[in-house]
Amino acid sequence: MIEIRKYRLYPTKEQINLLEETLESCRKTWNFLLARRKDRLDKTKFDQDHIIYLQKQKTPSLRLVYSHVLQNVSDRLDKSFRALFKGIARYPKFKSFGRYDSFTYPDAYNGSVKLGSSTRRTKLYLSKIGYVPVIVHRPSSLGKNKRCTIKREGDKWFAVLENQVSELPGSNVVAPKSSIGLDVGLLSVVATSDGETFKPIVPLKKNLKRFRRLQQSVSRKKKGSKSRRKAVQRVSRLHWKIRSIRSDFNHKLSTQLVRAHDFFALEDLNIKAMLKNHSLARSISDVGWNQLVHMLKYKAEREGKKVVFVSPNYTSTDCSRCGFRKEMPLSVRTFHCERCGFETDRDVNSAIGVLNRGLERVGLERPELKPVESGVQSLNRWEIQPHVESGIEGVESPDLEGGF
Repeated sequence: MIEIRKYRLYPTKEQINLLEETLESCRKTWNFLLARRKDRLDKTKFDQDHIIYLQKQKTPSLRLVYSHVLQNVSDRLDKSFRALFKGIARYPKFKSFGRYDSFTYPDAYNGSVKLGSSTRRTKLYLSKIGYVPVIVHRPSSLGKNKRCTIKREGDKWFAVLENQVSELPGSNVVAPKSSIGLDVGLLSVVATSDGETFKPIVPLKKNLKRFRRLQQSVSRKKKGSKSRRKAVQRVSRLHWKIRSIRSDFNHKLSTQLVRAHDFFALEDLNIKAMLKNHSLARSISDVGWNQLVHMLKYKAEREGKKVVFVSPNYTSTDCSRCGFRKEMPLSVRTFHCERCGFETDRDVNSAIGVLNRGLERVGLERPELKPVESGVQSLNRWEIQPHVESGIEGVESPDLEGGF
């Protein structure tokens, strides 16, 4: 399996110039190859790799870039066209200046990338760039370094190292010691079958007013001026801050859940289709459902634990104890079953139903229902609010002025 480590880089001014020149060379190469694809001058990826080789003989600036980095541009373009032919992506676009933010060493194992290879083990060696200062905030992977991607996020630089490690044994769950069902939402990012609800931090919503002011500042600056570039940089810094806050929260929440349980049942939601609802798209993106589910899945699999996705149909209207289906207006926050008398929060009932479906899917018996606790331990500094709305229905539509 692939283990990923992301480290912050602190390049010098000279190294920043080299990194930006590398990005610009990759951007021009992308546009050049895309133009040839549109004109049907190249038929295969091999043809484009050969064209890159010929262009390097004519263009001195391309010879300053590691050869496999340029070939990776061809790989990215070929991947984009394959996604287009499968119907899962649009036609690739030309990249304008400043719109190409990463480049990849596809075979870092051959010595083109070395972490801690200098006399001071706080530097990352990049071919054609040199030894770049890096903060190794966590132990490096014991696996073989396969790829390295250098990313520019605003005015910050990061190295993403992909390492090949031995496969962990699969999880053949027979009788999980701790199983849990999860129901994602907006007012509470997750409601669990144990009665816990986690309040989202909505970083975009909290910074929306500042974000609008910065966008207005950009629009008032003259195009091409230094003041406009500085204003754009301030906007990108705020974007990075919002992404970092959301990612940090989802990392800590997913880690806490994975450490506490060994079987997870989640709803198989079509989040991409939900984002087409313009009244809720911003709120869904701000919570980060897809990111949270992805983190939970790979962390559980890394620990050899089981993750199951089930159909989300009727999870809010079916009784999790006897299966009785009833109408549930959005104003009703408590689920009460007239058949068996079971009563709990509607989101917790949905999470229990998701757990039951997950256990049935893997052929395990339905566990005894646990009494729903009204109070739970908090997740670090974030407040836990018991029994609040976690579905996307009935949520006030956010103000859509200003966009993301």
